[in-house]
Amino acid sequence: MISIDIMLFIDDDNILRYVKFGDLTRTDKRIYILKKYIGNEITSFLDVDLKIDSGYIKWGELFLRYFKTENFTGKGYILYIAQAESDEDLYRAAFDCLSEGMQIYDKNARLVFCNRFNEKIEKMDRRNIIGKHLLDIYSLDEDYSTILNTMKKGEAIVDRCDNFKNNKGEIISTMNSGYPLFLGSNLIGAVGLVQDVSVFQKYKQKAAIFKNFIDNKKSNRYLKSPKKYYALKYYNFDDIIGKDENFLGAINLACNVAERDCSVLIYGETGTGKELFAQSIHSASKRKYKEFIAVNCAAIPENLVEGILFGTEKGAFTGSYDKKGLFEQAEGGTLFLDEINSMSLQMQSKLLRVLQEKSFRRVGGSKDIESNVRIISSTNEEPFSLIKKRKMRSDLYYRISTITINIPPLRERKKDIELLAQLFMKKLCRNYSKNINVMSDEVIKVFEEYDWPGNVRELQHCIEYIFNTITEDTIYISDLPQYMKKKASRDCKKGLQHKTLEQILNEYEREVIKTALRKNKNNVTNTAKCLGMKRQSLQYRMKKYGL
Repeated sequence: MISIDIMLFIDDDNILRYVKFGDLTRTDKRIYILKKYIGNEITSFLDVDLKIDSGYIKWGELFLRYFKTENFTGKGYILYIAQAESDEDLYRAAFDCLSEGMQIYDKNARLVFCNRFNEKIEKMDRRNIIGKHLLDIYSLDEDYSTILNTMKKGEAIVDRCDNFKNNKGEIISTMNSGYPLFLGSNLIGAVGLVQDVSVFQKYKQKAAIFKNFIDNKKSNRYLKSPKKYYALKYYNFDDIIGKDENFLGAINLACNVAERDCSVLIYGETGTGKELFAQSIHSASKRKYKEFIAVNCAAIPENLVEGILFGTEKGAFTGSYDKKGLFEQAEGGTLFLDEINSMSLQMQSKLLRVLQEKSFRRVGGSKDIESNVRIISSTNEEPFSLIKKRKMRSDLYYRISTITINIPPLRERKKDIELLAQLFMKKLCRNYSKNINVMSDEVIKVFEEYDWPGNVRELQHCIEYIFNTITEDTIYISDLPQYMKKKASRDCKKGLQHKTLEQILNEYEREVIKTALRKNKNNVTNTAKCLGMKRQSLQYRMKKYGL
């Protein structure tokens, strides 16, 4: 818990009515100036979003943290404000944005901080290694450690290639640089920068994009289309998260065919991430520096499909003008036809001809236009079922499905549900300035037993709903959307029918302790304080419940 330094009492009209001060004002008298704003609307002097229940406020040079709660003793609500721990929070968040690993050690070679990308490279959870000595984290000889040699010599060691084992016994190959940190003339630690193959691949891609911009700058071509020289970043395979075997099989197949210029058909239910796969294939292909154009075939009116795909000539019909179609816009790149099965059979026939001849005509045009476009298509129903129902031409199917990738629905990827939920929570913590990183075991169980008809998209929206309504820093059943709470309640009632009261109480106590341990990062002392019990009592219960 943070100590409360200021309490602002605000009425239902967002007018400040009373200010109560605490410890912060003993060290910073500038806060007393808040009193002069009594009677004013709160947002007129504080840059705070009242729709969000917690976050940060910049007050002059002070960095303050706040959270909002109802005023149970009167009308309106109370804004609690405390001084944030330090600007370290900002620096840590900034370091987490870096696209290479960073490690910071104290003078005793104990890890003080490592960023999120370092976790990804070395496949280790930083919560399990921060505070440990370097040699307790990595299986390596002291003489070969970049950081230890940096501190020993007091000078930088740059771009050194290393092979080492992480704490899981996996061999990691990286290029490391170490820099000593001094306070005056005193060595206080060292910082290590870690890069792997993925980092260099990104650098290579960025260098090519920038060279492309420089080479085309004189023609002014890129200035007319800002997204080209900003090189609109598409998803790549690093953005696809999952450990389910069938899902990993789909990823591996997509990776293997990405560089081959063949047509790909992606089959998956709504919300499984078909466009994520399509963009990743494009990003790993030889066409990655050209356009990726996506179109949802189900969203285009039937009478406009041909003009949108192939373009129009002036005078073709009343009000028409010369306009490029999507095939021309995607020239040299990739065209993603999402839900291609939504096209009429007649339009499918015209599309088939274009794919076979590799040329087309604009609507109302008389000139054939050569086409060099890679086609990636998708369906939200099983392809052979569509052919049987006469919703898709068989000849078109065989033309667009050189490779077919089947993305399994989320209900078949139980292992990935918690992983994806944690990913969405991390992203939303940054967006909403909240620190919610724990889900109770009951919530995880509900998530794993739910069918997820909307798949990953539904899970994402569910987590976002929770972030907009939650008031605590742990997600419980009560925080779920109403339709999920009802299902959880029904399932719970069925389960209770076959259990004794003692079993029910023991299960509940076990879940409470387990959630508290996770919240306190398995620190027994802090967990005992949080639960209001003695350390020995907690250890007894942990042993009893196998925690």
